[in-house]
Amino acid sequence: MFSLHEPTSGRTKKNKPNLPPGVFGIRALPYVSKLAKDPIGFFQLMQSKFGNSARFGLRQVVFHLITQPEDIKRVLQENNQNYHKGVFYKELGRILGKGLLNSEGEFWKKQRKLIQPSFHKQRISEFVEIMAQETEKTSENWKKISSLDISKEMMRLTFAIVGRTLFRTEVESYAARIEHSLKIALELVTKRITRIFPFPFSWPTPENLKLKRALKDMHSVVDELIAERKKNPSNDLISMLLEVRDEETGETMSESQVRDEAITLLLAGHETTANALSWGFYLLSKHSDICEKVREEANRVLGDKTPSLEDVQKLTYTRKVLDEVLRLYPPAWVIERTAMGPDQIGGYDVETGTNISICIFNIHRNPDFWENPDKFDPDRFDEERSADRPKYAYLPFGGGPRICIGNIFALTEATLILAMLVKNYKFQTVSDHPVVMEPLVTLRPKYGILLNIVST
Repeated sequence: MFSLHEPTSGRTKKNKPNLPPGVFGIRALPYVSKLAKDPIGFFQLMQSKFGNSARFGLRQVVFHLITQPEDIKRVLQENNQNYHKGVFYKELGRILGKGLLNSEGEFWKKQRKLIQPSFHKQRISEFVEIMAQETEKTSENWKKISSLDISKEMMRLTFAIVGRTLFRTEVESYAARIEHSLKIALELVTKRITRIFPFPFSWPTPENLKLKRALKDMHSVVDELIAERKKNPSNDLISMLLEVRDEETGETMSESQVRDEAITLLLAGHETTANALSWGFYLLSKHSDICEKVREEANRVLGDKTPSLEDVQKLTYTRKVLDEVLRLYPPAWVIERTAMGPDQIGGYDVETGTNISICIFNIHRNPDFWENPDKFDPDRFDEERSADRPKYAYLPFGGGPRICIGNIFALTEATLILAMLVKNYKFQTVSDHPVVMEPLVTLRPKYGILLNIVST
């Protein structure tokens, strides 16, 4: 995992650039197990040991950990063209292929321009009714039970919503398959990322074979959706992707590229939102006073009518609760970028090929930017308390040109779901069930989150 030799660039020690402190060589070995077992703890350790900028070596690559908003702004916004997706996104590409999250350059610009209309305000306004319908179904189903795993429930609900809003398809029959295969794929890809020497993917090891089976099953689900849309075109994203033609060549998008974009949107619109909601209900179950404020607002704003986008926008306190959930448990907890050319960040030289690491989880809990950072306090997002906070101290959806394309969709969906379900139910944690963070590609609850529920 860590390089055993100091990376060199043909320079002598005397004329090496000004680099932040870090660990390499034999001194790095004690850190290896820390990164594999507790990656968030590893980043915390690096910051406490070396300050706001730190270097470490991993698989013969130099990593530069940055923690300051002005440095993050440099990478994600001001000089973003110099920073492409980091080396670990190649492993993530086994799941996402060349979808929007992984693509670069002109190809990325073309794909984003193509997909962007699906997330315009007018389309999201149309989606709110579907979000409300699926949430109401979940609420009705809960009347028959007294306890549940909220993470499984949110995975099922968000998958149903993404299926109907983006693919205009009832996908309940696919939900279990996609959840199972995606979970396996995320776990095994994360293992490959954090191992010292991962076996080549072409080798028939048990884990490689298991990952390939999961990917094959996930692909088959999306291929079935694509095949259905080829037979029966609709006003949905898959139909649009199948029909669109390149302005210069006139060629249509290949089915494999359509699949990559669909899987990317499934991961972004299903996995991440479900995790955020799971952590949200967990926090509300431990803070009854805040939960009661959400319930009061939901009753006042939503009443018994079918919610509209305008209603969701009036759920201002619920939105602050969601913002605070995303601060404490950001689904996308780390960002990686690779320097395509030399640069300078925070007074330190960055050489071509350096991988920039941005641990969002730790930045969101940095006491330099957040008072009582571990406290669940939605009011910290009041306008007056947020006025002096640096923009890049809070980035649950990333930042710069590559900010998540579906951020408004996700915020609308999660705000509405929180309000509607809190309006109808009270939540209480199951005391003997462990709640443990699992920082895979997304920040999951490792053993799920069991909650007792009571109808209001």
